[in-house]
Formats: sequence, structure tokens, C-alpha cells
Amino acid sequence: MSNTLIGDRPTATPVLVTTENAVRTPNVRRRRRVPPTVLLCFVVVAALILVAIFAPIIAPHDPQKQALIARNRPPAWIHGGSPTYLLGTDNLGYDILSRLLSGARVSLGIGALATIIGATLGTLLGLIGGFFRGTVDWIIMLAVDAQLAMPFIIVAIVAIAAFGKGIPILIVLAGISGWMLYARACRATVLALREREFVTAAQALGASNGRILGKHILPNLGSIILVIVTIDLRRVILFEATLSFLGLGVQPPQSSWGSMIDIGREYLNTAWWVSVFPGVALMLTILAVSLIGDWLRDVLDPRSRLG
Repeated sequence: MSNTLIGDRPTATPVLVTTENAVRTPNVRRRRRVPPTVLLCFVVVAALILVAIFAPIIAPHDPQKQALIARNRPPAWIHGGSPTYLLGTDNLGYDILSRLLSGARVSLGIGALATIIGATLGTLLGLIGGFFRGTVDWIIMLAVDAQLAMPFIIVAIVAIAAFGKGIPILIVLAGISGWMLYARACRATVLALREREFVTAAQALGASNGRILGKHILPNLGSIILVIVTIDLRRVILFEATLSFLGLGVQPPQSSWGSMIDIGREYLNTAWWVSVFPGVALMLTILAVSLIGDWLRDVLDPRSRLG
């Protein structure tokens, strides 16, 4: 920093501080700091993952074993409850806590696998459509618009009627139900990236299209895909719960939060805990994933750092 003399007093040359520099840095730091609510959501999601992994070990009872003599028993803190069944039992004597833990394993497992399928398929098609454009891009976008225009729950019902019920078909249906989100977002980004100097330079050096897509363009899609994954995961979990609630998803005696809510809706007046506890578990899971997704979007979206 240079000094200038005004009379007998040396003064420092003033440094120009723009409004953008004054506001932008604190805002960026503020957004990158993890809020307590988001930190709590990370803890909830981590706990759910651990519960899903170790469910067979920590479950107090076999989630598929009936105890008709203890049917519709209330939670332990309510009159008539027992510490043996901490959250009570359902109409067939299944332990609610054990089935909640098993249901977390099913919901998160189906959600993770289906999200991977949707992300892989959508990202690949978005890369191809955005980079090659032309007829290929038109066909992919036509498929996107066609699926968005049709209620996928109807497609799922028809597919289950044709191929039968089961977890594998449920994973496939949940996976292909959301690939359009990835395809549209990745295509829009690729359309902008393909005109950038580093892509033009790679093409001038003779790099193949596959190398350009895999080494130069795909790494730039990481933050976009991560945000969409958190948004899509909550949708997939709700999709599985909806089909299970309708009796088209996970089949008894396998437990699922959606099927547990369906079973308990006939006993809301006499055994409310059968539906309420899986409903609360589903709500907390969706809420935690949603808040994490919103926070990631604010942190990773470059446009939000200027506000």
C-alpha cells in the first residue's frame, strides 16, 4: 500500500471497497456455515442409515413374528402397555418398534437404489442430448415431456398388474419415475458447457467425444446431481410408501412404513399408534432430507452466492 503526503501527514492511499465485495464474502461464509437445524437433519439421516444397517441386530423382536395374544397392545407408557413392546403392537401382534426399524431398512434401501438408477439414467441421457443435440436430443426431450405429462402412478399400477408385485419391480419403477429431473438439468448445463473454451480446446486437440464428456463435462455436473439426488430421494421414499399404502408395494409379512399406515388406519380410534408411529417416522425422514436438500442448493448454486 503506497503512502502520499498531504501537508506534513502521511496518509494511506484509499482502497476501493465495492458493495459487492463488502456483501458477498459474509453472505458466502454465512451460507457455507451449517445451520443448527440442518446439522440436526444430518444427525437424523445418519441415525436412520445406522438403524437401517443394523436393524436385524437392534430390533427387540422378529418383525415378521406374530403374537396374537398381545395384539393391539398400547405403548409402554400408556395404561395396559408393557416394556416388552415399547411402542405397542398391531392387530396381528407384530411389534411396532421392530417393524419400524425393519421398515427403515426397506424404505431407505429402495430409496437409495431407485435414486441411483434414476440419477444414472437421467444424467447419461442429459449428457447425450445436450452434447450431440439434433435428433437424439429431440427424442430424449420428447420422452421427458411425455413422461411428465402422464401421472406415473397410473403407469406403476399397470406395470405391477403386468409384472407382479415385489421389491425388484418396485425399485425399477421408482428409479425410472424420476430420471427426467436429472436429464433436464444436466442437458441445460451441458448445452452451456459445450461452448466453453476448454471443450473447444479438447476438441481441437483431437479428444474423443467420450473423453470430453467423461473428463471435462461430467465433473462439472457433480453439484447439480447432488442437489437433485436429495430432492429425488424424498420423492422416491414417498413413492414407495404410497404404493405400499395402496397394497401394490412391499408385501406382507415384509414391513414398510406405507403398509403399516394402511394397516393402522382401520384402528385409529382404538389403536392409533399402529399408524401414527410409522407416519411420524416417514414425516421426519422426508423433512430431514428436504432441509438438507434446500441447504445444499443454497450452498452449491453459484447464483445464490450473489444475493
